[in-house]
Amino acid sequence: MSSINAGQSYLLGYNSLQLLGWSFLLYTYVSESYQSGQWLIYSSHAEFLLRVFQTLGLLEILHASMRLVKSSPVTTALQLFSRVFVVWGILFLIPAVKYSTIAVPLILVSWCCAEILRYVFYALHICNSLPQTIIWLRYSAFMLLYPTGITGELIFMYRAVQHLHQRSLYKLAMPNVWNISFDYKWFIIAVLLSYIPFAPKLYLYMLSQRRKTLKQKAQ
Repeated sequence: MSSINAGQSYLLGYNSLQLLGWSFLLYTYVSESYQSGQWLIYSSHAEFLLRVFQTLGLLEILHASMRLVKSSPVTTALQLFSRVFVVWGILFLIPAVKYSTIAVPLILVSWCCAEILRYVFYALHICNSLPQTIIWLRYSAFMLLYPTGITGELIFMYRAVQHLHQRSLYKLAMPNVWNISFDYKWFIIAVLLSYIPFAPKLYLYMLSQRRKTLKQKAQ
């Protein structure tokens, strides 16, 4: 391992912490689900870990803004938005949607596996010791994990829309002091519809990055 500067040392620590966090979340979910035989729900322990480490990921916008990494802060923010929205805007605000649904293992397993691979890749890249296997996994596993993760996100949002429609929650009707109306249900629907143009575009972008990276490594 070659010498690294202060910024790289910080990033190595951050990536290592995230790696441990997502690994522990996956272990917690799998072990508790195996013991209980209930795979379509998750415990308060797993939920707490999910909130902590997904929210901690918002630091990556700051990393990009400070040029600690080469990523665009806008692109980074857009990539983080859907997950943070699901964690806080859906699962936290509308907890009823998270019970007895296939979306639970879809997002937990998909997100955990994707993040574990991502942070292993980043940490080893800083140390200049990236094995070919990790590179291949980093640029190949998304072909399965991206669709399964998105499917889980969409299921949660759909259930949230149904729940809000049945109970008329999080609505602000006129007349009121602010002279505006708002229905959170329609905001979720707007986010759902945004997946139509953006999800395929991001998937195709990742495929192009995969071809480019693996081609370079093969030369």
